Amino acid sequence: MTTNPYLTEDGKAKNLALLTSTERYKMLETLRQTEARDWIRRYRNKQRELGKQQAQAWWETVKLDIKKRRGQVGVDTLITNMRQQNDANRL
Repeated sequence: MTTNPYLTEDGKAKNLALLTSTERYKMLETLRQTEARDWIRRYRNKQRELGKQQAQAWWETVKLDIKKRRGQVGVDTLITNMRQQNDANRL
C-alpha cells in the first residue's frame, strides 16, 4: 500500500465540498503560507534587480492592488503571514 503525500485522500481535493472543515482549514493555511513565501521571494528578487528604494515603491503598489481586491484586512493578513515566514526561516 502506498502512502499519500497530500493533505487529503485521493480525489477529495478535486471537490472541496467533500473535505472536512479541518482539511479545508489546513489547505487554506498551506495556501496562505505559500503565498507569503512567494511574495517574500518576489520582493527579494526586485531588490536585487532594482535596488532597495525601487523595490519598496513596487511593494507599496502591490499592497494597494491587494487592498483593492481583498481590503485592508487581506493586506494585514498577508503581511502578518510574511513576518511569520521570515521569523520561521531565521530560527
